[in-house]
Amino acid sequence: MKISPICPSCLLGRVYYEARFATMDEELISRCVDEALKILATRFAEKPINAHLATTIHRRVYEILGCKDPYAEVKKRANRIASESLDEVQKLVENYSRKYGKFRASVIASIVGNNFDYGVAGHNVVEEDVIRYFAKMMKIGLKIDDCNEIESLCHGRVVYLTDNAGEIFFDRILMNEIKKRCERLSVVVRGRPIISDATVEDAVLAGIDSVADEILTNGKGAIGIIIEELPDDTLDRLENSDVIVAKGMANYECLSDDSFRRFGSIAFLLTAKCEPVARDIGVEVGDMVAKLSRCDSEV
Repeated sequence: MKISPICPSCLLGRVYYEARFATMDEELISRCVDEALKILATRFAEKPINAHLATTIHRRVYEILGCKDPYAEVKKRANRIASESLDEVQKLVENYSRKYGKFRASVIASIVGNNFDYGVAGHNVVEEDVIRYFAKMMKIGLKIDDCNEIESLCHGRVVYLTDNAGEIFFDRILMNEIKKRCERLSVVVRGRPIISDATVEDAVLAGIDSVADEILTNGKGAIGIIIEELPDDTLDRLENSDVIVAKGMANYECLSDDSFRRFGSIAFLLTAKCEPVARDIGVEVGDMVAKLSRCDSEV
């Protein structure tokens, strides 16, 4: 998915948002915004994948700030809230399994967990009454529901691309269901801190190491996937998977692009939080999606 005309405003807003985590120095924040504007002015006309351009911008901002992880405290809070909520959410999954089936209920719970996405323009992360929020959203269910087809592909080699800290706790619910069905479950997290995305540290904290056969990284911590940065083992797993479960909008932006068709079947699980992604998928902002894309079909 290529960048949309509205994306630069969101990117700049996120630059300001994260810079304020690291400093109150207005001059330093202005430098961050100025550098982001220069990168946008140079790269926007190329119509790159938005997540790739965002990666370049955020890496430069981190350099200016002299901070490896401006979102560190936000991620800790998200992980704490998710950890405290996990048992009750699992009970909700059991209750909704009577309506949806266990696999579908687990998919929905993992997508509701995509709520923990900080800095997206127009999206307010729910941190209070989390269980009530989960109950409400699980009742609404999926706008696009390819769960039966997705489940049928989870018999062999599955690669699970995670998204945010906090969210990854609820991914574990779905991973447990996938692990019951699959031959090998490979979980991929960010190789370095970037925005509120989950790293190896977050995965271990969420207990993913007790479910997955292996925890891999995307290399240098890109937002989404940049093929040139993938470690050899991660690239091998992606190329030889029966299905890739891709969480969140950044993974959708990357993997829905034609250049990633080599990876075959991809299950996109996300909440469409912005108009460009919602429009590209064919849903409304706020809709939850479990959409399967095969290598021989259109996204």
